[in-house]
Amino acid sequence: MPRVRSGLARTAAVLAGGLAMVVLAASPAMADTSQSSASALQISLLGGGLASSGTASATNDGTTESISGNQNPPLAVLGAQTVITAGVLAQNVRAFNDGTSAACAGVLGTGGSITIGPGGSCLVTPGAAVTLTLGTSGLASISLVADAIYSSCTATSSPSATGTATLANARIVSTLLGVETTLLNLPINPAPNTGLSIPGLIDLTLNGQSTSGVGQLTVNALNLTALGGALAGVSIGTSSCGANAVAPPIPVIPLAGAPLALGLGALVAGTTGGFSLYRRRRAAARS
Repeated sequence: MPRVRSGLARTAAVLAGGLAMVVLAASPAMADTSQSSASALQISLLGGGLASSGTASATNDGTTESISGNQNPPLAVLGAQTVITAGVLAQNVRAFNDGTSAACAGVLGTGGSITIGPGGSCLVTPGAAVTLTLGTSGLASISLVADAIYSSCTATSSPSATGTATLANARIVSTLLGVETTLLNLPINPAPNTGLSIPGLIDLTLNGQSTSGVGQLTVNALNLTALGGALAGVSIGTSSCGANAVAPPIPVIPLAGAPLALGLGALVAGTTGGFSLYRRRRAAARS
């Protein structure tokens, strides 16, 4: 009989311990969530008209990435506007399982492309120059010409976020009778929130950066306000990353059920202990 009792005791200990482990260690490892969004081009006209490339976004719950929106929209999404007539729109997003996210957004010349590489970096393939017609000044046509204009950002769940803007060979030009004159050369990697202007004609903000809190960052490669003509403004390359976070664990047994699970373990252990005591008393009575 001692062997039977010891076996029952061991069984009770295993059951009670197992139930306790289910309650204490029932949840998987914490999962880091992440998110990002990107928009290539917004064109606003006087009177409230708007042409937009739309927005692509990515989210990840720690195990699965979900992407919505067109990451490489055709120019046709901009409708019957005449600001940009040839080029490539890019608005690429990623949200990884490890709590990091990345976005790249902007415009390039025909044949160019932007993709997100390892570590969230923007990988750019140059194309032809892209031209955005901004309006006229007297008899001259005013344009923004560049090989590529785009922003990028990355974020982690630590939390942290960084971003930058690239304006490759970008400049504001005036064209009169087929002769092109550069009015303003734009820096390739401007400092955050760099302001430039051509007095009486155009105001620009390069690498515009804003945040809604720690671990979140929105970067706009170029925002232009025209001071005359039908065009009100152009916004190129808006990338947003974060805020990413560590998600709380989800227990297999909800916390509300934890007392019940522990109670069952105690009941099993107590019942087995009582049975053993009963057997000992019977054996003593017989002797």
